[in-house]
Amino acid sequence: MERVLRFAGEAESLGGDDPFTEDLLVELGELVQADWITYFERDHLGRHLLEIGRPDEAECWDGVPVEGWCDATLNGSPLTPHRRNGYFGALRVSDFLTQRELHRTRFYEIGLRPLGIEHSMEVEIPSPPSHWRTFSFDSSERAFSERDRLVLDLVQPHLVRLWQAARTRRKLAAALTGLDQAEERESRGVILLGARGEVEYASEPARRLLREFAPDETLVEWLESGSRRPLVHHHGERRLIVERVGDALLLEETRPDADLTAREREVLTWVARGKTNPEIARLLWLAPSTVAKHLENIYAKLGVKTRTAAVARFLGLIDLEGGDGESILSAQS
Repeated sequence: MERVLRFAGEAESLGGDDPFTEDLLVELGELVQADWITYFERDHLGRHLLEIGRPDEAECWDGVPVEGWCDATLNGSPLTPHRRNGYFGALRVSDFLTQRELHRTRFYEIGLRPLGIEHSMEVEIPSPPSHWRTFSFDSSERAFSERDRLVLDLVQPHLVRLWQAARTRRKLAAALTGLDQAEERESRGVILLGARGEVEYASEPARRLLREFAPDETLVEWLESGSRRPLVHHHGERRLIVERVGDALLLEETRPDADLTAREREVLTWVARGKTNPEIARLLWLAPSTVAKHLENIYAKLGVKTRTAAVARFLGLIDLEGGDGESILSAQS
């Protein structure tokens, strides 16, 4: 437990705009022993792939088609059904398959065998359906223990916080870049704080958001509490999210989700991953016409006309539902 707490304390100094570095993976290796520790980030829409490993492991990937590896591990992994059901904690492949069963899978043939991997464990960063953010722990001989799984479950919330903090820093940097050109009706504003927490500067959008949401007392209480989680403030059907980065506050107005059913969300999840209607029908045991009908209902609810627009709208809503708000406060219109 001491080592986990020490990792949590030191990890923040290892990140920046990019939260997960080679040095952080080295520190993770002090907690859970593995031959390979790798962070993978995959954008299914933009087909962007990021892969970070410990410094001495880069050569292990020489000759391995990483794109094909990701496809095999994402779509063929025995862990995938549990991720689809919303579980992002640590999971071992051995929890679901024996070694003999594992050796008969495409997942092993493409994803593990080329690297000599016999044992694999993963822990994920909760993400929208179009993204895959996972830490993979792999070993050729050493099987991962229940203790290893427990340690990763303890560390995972700290990894999530690091990712969220880095995302907020990037959003703040983007907002600061266009500060002088910001128009009042923009949905994102910035406030700069002085040494004693007083407001030294507020952009025009930030001033408008504060006027319209009027969370003055709540905002002061949140700042004085020193909380590191975002403040979420409701006003009718609108939502204001306030995040702190050092001596700056990032304010962002968002809109609530449309009332999508569980099946409609499931269909959109597969659309986000690039699946066609017939492919979605096979995956969900539906008729293609039923999938098409679900998409018609989705378009109407989201106020869009195309698959691309529906996915873009859906992913923005999913990102909002990450549950990282400090509190939900209601205000009357």
